[in-house]
Amino acid sequence: MKYILCCTLIVTITIFIVSCHEKKSTKLSESSKKEVILSKFAKNYPDFDPQNLKEVLRSRLQKDSILQNLYIDNTFTPIWVHDTLDTQGLRELSEILANSREHGLPINYFPIDHITSLVDSIDSGIYSHDINILYEKMADLELVSTSSAIKYITGMSYGFTDPKTLYKKDYDIYTARPDSIFFVNLYTNLQRNPIKPILNSLPNDLTYNKILEEYKNLENKKDISLNTIIASKTYKVGDKSPNISKIARRLILTGEYKPDSEETDNLHQTLDKNLLAAINIFRRKNSYPDENEVGQITIDALNRPLEYYQAKLRANMERYRWKRTKSKHDKHIEVNVAPAMLFASQKDSLSLVTRVCVGSVANKTPLLESDISYLNLNPIWNVPTSIAQKEVAVLQKKDPTYIKRNNMKLYKGGKEVDIESINWTEINPSKFSYTIRQNSGERNALGLIKFMFNNAFSVYLHDTPSKGAFSRKNRAVSHGCVRVQKPFDLAFFCMSTTSDDVYKDRLYYSINKSPVSNDGKKLAKENKLKKLPDILNPKEKISLFIDYYTAYMYPDDSSTLYYADDVYGYDSIILDALDMEVTKKSKSI
Repeated sequence: MKYILCCTLIVTITIFIVSCHEKKSTKLSESSKKEVILSKFAKNYPDFDPQNLKEVLRSRLQKDSILQNLYIDNTFTPIWVHDTLDTQGLRELSEILANSREHGLPINYFPIDHITSLVDSIDSGIYSHDINILYEKMADLELVSTSSAIKYITGMSYGFTDPKTLYKKDYDIYTARPDSIFFVNLYTNLQRNPIKPILNSLPNDLTYNKILEEYKNLENKKDISLNTIIASKTYKVGDKSPNISKIARRLILTGEYKPDSEETDNLHQTLDKNLLAAINIFRRKNSYPDENEVGQITIDALNRPLEYYQAKLRANMERYRWKRTKSKHDKHIEVNVAPAMLFASQKDSLSLVTRVCVGSVANKTPLLESDISYLNLNPIWNVPTSIAQKEVAVLQKKDPTYIKRNNMKLYKGGKEVDIESINWTEINPSKFSYTIRQNSGERNALGLIKFMFNNAFSVYLHDTPSKGAFSRKNRAVSHGCVRVQKPFDLAFFCMSTTSDDVYKDRLYYSINKSPVSNDGKKLAKENKLKKLPDILNPKEKISLFIDYYTAYMYPDDSSTLYYADDVYGYDSIILDALDMEVTKKSKSI
């Protein structure tokens, strides 16, 4: 008992001593530090007492739970406004915040002018006549600087926006968000050296840095005037026009066309093979198909101002600041909805690139993460009610042979219904209540194979009998699922059989296609080529992301940045959210 009382007394005395030490006042003019006494700040404010500033900070932070935790741990010792006023650190902070425009953030996203104004006014000695105003101004400067630093570090580490908020129900990818451990480490690092954690927060992703580099490059060129290319015809190799030299100059500006030095001085007006090759490089960089001529679609793309590309780069820098939490397996499939492309890679080595068709604007393909569960050969399509009502029933009314021609059957209560028994003239498509099932085969809307994965949207990857859409620039044409141009190559990738010709032949044979290899043909002739089951289970885990980037790189190419049209308008949503922050601030001032 005496031991406990003794310990209690010691603790009480210790707290009293610390408390007295904290409350001890020491004016700058009485400081024992030579550098403090000689500082400009001490000469302007000799009666400044650091303890009084702490008390002002303590009072101001009572209702700020985020900053309060930082300063309580530091006994309310300022991070930025020390007893000599850390003008160098504050100006370095202002410079970093100003350079955030290079990272796609709007001007005035951070209160740079406010920070600079406070630093200049305090540094000038203007508050020497009223020391209490000085404490308030210094508290303002301290807190706005720390808040800006935390906002910058958090945004650069996790994104300044939340994709689930922006995309709402069409987004099912888990991204990391700052947690308590992040803030504990952040507070510790800010107290040690506030500039270092700011610099360390910059993304180091390869694609992000490529986008950043391109943004700076375009920023240096944005004042160059571009001559509008006015085209009234489609140009082919050998055609002459003043527009041809305008096209050449446009491509020189962004690096797709590199003519000889003599030709640069006097660009000719004839479309030759070299210039067409450069135009096709431009088309590929913009996710357009190669062509042997130059039509209006390409001309329209060439006429875009550089600001068009800068806006894309801004939006995608924000996307690459979002951090996915699901890791990729050694085998990975990435579907980029914006350019309608699929990339399959194994241990970061690119195995397959293929075009896909994605959901239309009215039926957007959801953005999601999953793993491939199984492959289904010769799939049967259970037609969704919305498609049955809006399409099949409407087409059947116009053409009484439509359902039968497309190998479909009707069901009611689980029992098949004879199509001929229905008076289609009396059918109201919007109230059509029959179940429609399309049997497997060449006409099946899912083609001959589909790739299944768990998701909340009932979508999947699949083959299609409608091959023509793959040659289109705009491939946002489906009801939400992803149609694959090279479904069998993707199947071989999934099943680890890219070099097993007999397995490939078995797959072809299973979907009523002829074998390709000599060994396969021989086995088929001898009736020894065995069909595969309709359900195929991959031996390895295969991760899948269906995401949306309008500026991107191929997984195995770090030299070229590609652009895609913003088919769903998602770039605008991101940029509007970033700009909204500035609008809110301007209204509150």
